[in-house]
Amino acid sequence: MDRFVHPDLKDVSLAAALHALADPVRLEIIARLVANPCLNSGASCPGNTPKSTLSNHFNVLRAAGLIETTAEGRERMNRLRRADFDARFPGLLDSVLANKP
Repeated sequence: MDRFVHPDLKDVSLAAALHALADPVRLEIIARLVANPCLNSGASCPGNTPKSTLSNHFNVLRAAGLIETTAEGRERMNRLRRADFDARFPGLLDSVLANKP
């Protein structure tokens, strides 16, 4: 059973999308998912970020409609909702990633 909430992108505000993309850790997670469209939570995480902090980052990314998370046994697989997000906010993700430090 999937316990993760994935919003309809029409319900996601621009402010929520910008908030999700403003954090460097979340932006790094998104950049890794652009390079590898489906990653487990461990592979999509930068550095030694505490598990509780990562959980919050994934919740923010899901709430902004950027990722979809599924449970596969004990692993959590994350997929970038690129087409849906780009349809809702054309050019936003490309622009933010192009200016990533």
